[in-house]
Amino acid sequence: MFRLPTCPHCRTVYHYGEVRRAVFRKQEDCYHCKKSFLVSRKGIWLLLLILLAVCTIADIILFNVFPHTTVITVYIVNSVLAVTAFLLLPFFIRFRTNKTNKR
Repeated sequence: MFRLPTCPHCRTVYHYGEVRRAVFRKQEDCYHCKKSFLVSRKGIWLLLLILLAVCTIADIILFNVFPHTTVITVYIVNSVLAVTAFLLLPFFIRFRTNKTNKR
């Protein structure tokens, strides 16, 4: 379901570090076929919704299972989940063909 993106032209698989570098660019060139494509970040909304749901469930479990939970504990748990979501960001990026491809 969640996987690293591939080139829409030649299906070359991009590795984690390459996708991390391409996240904040609008357009990228394939290192294999040299054709350009667009970087789509629409999946980030899905990642944020998943993060919100997991944080809410984790907070409910913390308050119900551990009655003496403090705000610092909730903050630490939510911070760890947010860092995990940040590390999963490349799995929610997609590469799309560029309609005005000049190459």
